[in-house]
Amino acid sequence: MDKLVIVGFGPGTLAQATGKATEVLAGADQVFSFDRISDVDPRIESLSLADLKTRLANPLPGTTAVLVSGDCSFFSAAKTLMQDFAHLYEIELVPGIGSLQYFSACIRISYDDATLISLHGRADNIVAVVAYNKKTFALTGGSNTVQSICQDLAIAGLGAVSVSVGERLSYADEKLTTGSAAELGNLVFDQLAVMYIENLQARDPHQPLIDDDFVRGDVPMTKTEVRWLSVDKLGVAPQDTVYDIGAGTGSVAVELARKAYRGQVYAIEVNPQACDLIAQNITRFGAYNLKVIYGEAPLALADLPAPDKAFIGGSSGNLNTIMRALVVKNPDVKVVINAISLQTLAEATQLLDQYGFKGIEVVCVNIAKTRRLGNYDMMMAQNPVYIISGTAPGADSTTDAAPVKSDSKTEVDSVEVSHD
Repeated sequence: MDKLVIVGFGPGTLAQATGKATEVLAGADQVFSFDRISDVDPRIESLSLADLKTRLANPLPGTTAVLVSGDCSFFSAAKTLMQDFAHLYEIELVPGIGSLQYFSACIRISYDDATLISLHGRADNIVAVVAYNKKTFALTGGSNTVQSICQDLAIAGLGAVSVSVGERLSYADEKLTTGSAAELGNLVFDQLAVMYIENLQARDPHQPLIDDDFVRGDVPMTKTEVRWLSVDKLGVAPQDTVYDIGAGTGSVAVELARKAYRGQVYAIEVNPQACDLIAQNITRFGAYNLKVIYGEAPLALADLPAPDKAFIGGSSGNLNTIMRALVVKNPDVKVVINAISLQTLAEATQLLDQYGFKGIEVVCVNIAKTRRLGNYDMMMAQNPVYIISGTAPGADSTTDAAPVKSDSKTEVDSVEVSHD
């Protein structure tokens, strides 16, 4: 079987290639690379990934070397080449100095406790990553430029974080720049740059929050234990897109944002006072992957990306149309609804059933907490709360459920849950 050697060639210059890499380069029968690596030796043929795959599809004789920038095991084309050609070649990987290692040495920052991401042709929420991590190393590329990333950070409220940028690493015109995200958002950088972002105010998304932690005001708030149970029932994954409909103070939305620490949460709220409180709580908890959407659902959902999960704490009497909108946006959406009235409980379960939701479950939560009265601690009961959950049936099922008569109690639910 012919041999394919995938070589991590470092940042791009021959001086940063390892001894093993230059040995492979000298002994290979044919050598291919991507972009600027081809400048180091006239024998190297530069190809696009698609063209390279076409050439490799018919096994080439002897030893074929493919040079990839950085290290072949860090966001590299090596993964794709191994998957596609392991049956045709004996494959060997040769590690190299990645831009991460090189850049961290340039700015004298260790990366053993940093979060590492690539935005080069990949989707990730850099705002969420920076919000919950003190140190982030990021590769840029395509539409994810340094400028656009810094602008996104500034818009989200992270304009003060420190950003270092490395351009043309290892070349004679190498350039290192450091400033705040707000400052660097006004500059233009090389297309393939490396970023180090330091957020000393990053929050631990796993730290539990209690009611007294939040800025509250005279706005509905889902209580701690009900909030925790409701959020856990949703089963939010790190990169999920999540709605909190009828967000109140944003207590549930903040918890959801922490669960979706690589994703995005939208707090939909029609009360201007509540929207202001949510904004305050975003800053208070560093939950910058949480956006406030002022308006009434379902109309306020129209321009939002499809949700993976949705929490409904208040519907203003629009539960049926909200449910229809959610299922249209994502036929596999997972939904959790909170209710305190029997009328809302009945409406919610009937709607889930009519829309064909799977795994429908109702949990009644009865909580009593201690309150000091004189010299005695008394157990004081809170309002029972129903947590209703289910998963939409999928794209092959109908979403044309018959309307269900709304009850005015639906709006009352979001208010009464918030008070002892």
